[in-house]
Amino acid sequence: MSLILSPAMAPLLSVVTPARNMARYLPDTLDSVAALRTPHEHIVIDGASDDGTVELLEGREDPHLIWISEPDRGQTNAVNKGLRIASGDLLAWVNADDAYIPEAVDRALGHLAANPEVGAIFGAVNYVDEYGEVFRTLVPPRFSWRRYLYFGAFVTTPTIIWRRELIEQAPSLNERYVDAADYDFYLRLLRGVRVDRIEESMLNFRYHPDSKTKTDVWVQLNEAMEIRLGWAGNPLQRAIMRGWEGARRAILPRISSWPHPEPRRLVKLLRRVGARG
Repeated sequence: MSLILSPAMAPLLSVVTPARNMARYLPDTLDSVAALRTPHEHIVIDGASDDGTVELLEGREDPHLIWISEPDRGQTNAVNKGLRIASGDLLAWVNADDAYIPEAVDRALGHLAANPEVGAIFGAVNYVDEYGEVFRTLVPPRFSWRRYLYFGAFVTTPTIIWRRELIEQAPSLNERYVDAADYDFYLRLLRGVRVDRIEESMLNFRYHPDSKTKTDVWVQLNEAMEIRLGWAGNPLQRAIMRGWEGARRAILPRISSWPHPEPRRLVKLLRRVGARG
């Protein structure tokens, strides 16, 4: 069972949040990080938002909040800026439309503190809609770097918290990638590392009309395939990777809502009918 360390015993956690015109959702993100019992700093890198984000940040009374607002080259550039600023022994990246579940994150951090051989930890996620209603909970299997490489799935990356020394393996995100920079980053960061999983949800992942997961999913999948093939050491590995990707693109959209996490229309309708009943 994971424990929660007292603040005096716990290492510093640095949480990096890239933001650009997310004033509608950012308060939930800020509140969720501020609620952590673990000593932390929250670094928000805003890309010169014009929707009230700056005014929101100016109005926060949180001594652990560090923020800058200036033009940047996008989300990946913002995360790299934040990682360079971060001073914590532990590091994490939470987007401006997502929110931690503080008690679960504190327990995960307690597990890291009690197990120094563990390099990183991750957990389950709740998918929530634009109004904050949970419509799906995903509990990932135990971590396997090889499975993550070959199949590019099964890791809830927004929940990952890792030790600073791992940065030597992945000093920064590759800004060449539009939407799969996290996949490339975590492949490098977690190679050869013990990564533990907790089964409870650590984060509410917001799925809304403007989220990159909804608008850029095929860009993400295509980039991830390019990254995966770059790791392949021989023709057989490339054939396995291409075969799996081709099969899931041909089959999964026919039998599920993949690559999107929200339920199919029939499921939504049945849920509404059941709710009314």
